Amino acid sequence: MRRAHAQFGAFPGGAEAVTLPEGLRAKRVLEVFLYGGLSPWETLYFVRNYGTPTDPMYPSSQYYTYATSNATMITRCAGGTFETDRSFATDGLGVNVELGPFAHRLWQRTDVVDRMRIVVQKHTLEPHEAAVPQALTGRPVGQPSAAGLGAHVQRARLEAGTTPNRASPYSYVFATGGVSSDNVAAAAAAGVHPGAARPLLIKTDNVGGFTNLLNRGTVGSARTNHDALVGAYTQQYNGRLTWPTGQRVRSARTDDFEVAFNNTKRVDAIGAVLTPDLFGTKPGMACQTSRTRDIPLMGLSAAARMLTHPTEPASYVCVSDTGLYEASGGGGYDTHSDNARDTATNFDNMLQSLLGIINGPNEADPNKISLDDTLIILNTEFGRTPGAQGSSGRNHHPYGYVTAFIGGPTTKGVSGAIGPSGVAEMYATPAANRIAALLSLGIWPFSPEAFAVSDVPNATSEVDAALKAMQMCLGRTA
Repeated sequence: MRRAHAQFGAFPGGAEAVTLPEGLRAKRVLEVFLYGGLSPWETLYFVRNYGTPTDPMYPSSQYYTYATSNATMITRCAGGTFETDRSFATDGLGVNVELGPFAHRLWQRTDVVDRMRIVVQKHTLEPHEAAVPQALTGRPVGQPSAAGLGAHVQRARLEAGTTPNRASPYSYVFATGGVSSDNVAAAAAAGVHPGAARPLLIKTDNVGGFTNLLNRGTVGSARTNHDALVGAYTQQYNGRLTWPTGQRVRSARTDDFEVAFNNTKRVDAIGAVLTPDLFGTKPGMACQTSRTRDIPLMGLSAAARMLTHPTEPASYVCVSDTGLYEASGGGGYDTHSDNARDTATNFDNMLQSLLGIINGPNEADPNKISLDDTLIILNTEFGRTPGAQGSSGRNHHPYGYVTAFIGGPTTKGVSGAIGPSGVAEMYATPAANRIAALLSLGIWPFSPEAFAVSDVPNATSEVDAALKAMQMCLGRTA
């Protein structure tokens, strides 16, 4: 990769205060994108005293909006455990926050809960089309520099040059389903990074088409001659871009083409890592509901294999969770109706699939993820309203929702606070979420291609912005 500046992602001098020791850093990130907007009240942010039927200001809101239908799903999914106190931590207002009853699978994995931080977030973009890319890139829609987390990771790993002969990418995005205009593919956006930084985007439900592309059937037995001819044309064109002194002018599009061409020539090596069975069809069942093809389970199973690959492990994988089935609004968690049924079933299915690929206490399966070296992010574009929409649904609510950081350098706790009204009173921004994830990997997040000091409210310098992001999302400084 040709460049005219310092190595992307390298920490500058003077950043020692926010430089995690090697032993604390995450080596890889698994991001699960809960597409559609996860309702926090029943899942990860349950305050038992908020919104009760006798609440003088906000009666029958948050969890209690649908207490009856929630109780039905609790019985169906978890055997009826609402009355059990599942205190997690106090929030920024000193209020006790419990894990909601739809997160009952987490209650059984204290090893995971003890390494989890619930992060309150807030923004003002209500449409999916704008909120999804903001959640995945940290940038409002329409900004040329908006890049997914995977692009930053891929760029940093490439420029570090630790594995120069690597055939496969460092970053992958496994996505499928949903409404195309909602921009879930923004997870694979490269922004203004070079083309080599773009993560490999694979449609989980169309892996056969991807395998066919790797076979290069359009050139068939003429592959060698085809590659030689394209190589000759590339060399000829580069000659036209080169001064008599031997220095070639900058041409980002030519660089991108060369990267794509070289990747094409290495498809056999890439195919050896991305084997055809990677996305084998798997059935799923959650909350007494079954499907013959469980897309989140397939994606998370593939992610585990890529993150734990023995020779070329991925550094970043994003799995789009569209649910065991799509909710009424089109996404797994877009619950404009049937909020209790769809949230309970799809969140339970995701947790069941995710926890199944994480090593438990005294377990050391090399094919499963270790929280000691892997950061898991449960991300979503917004939450759901604390009040009702119609008779059984909730509308979009970016004004107070939660994400979760698990493992890696994360410490247990709640960052920020959602008040009784359902609006966040203390919160992190989507950009701070992305910044903290990069810092956890030992990647400096501030550059023209990534983030700026102004992306973290009230920050006065890059080091101060890094410190605030780490404290909010990871619960620690260096």
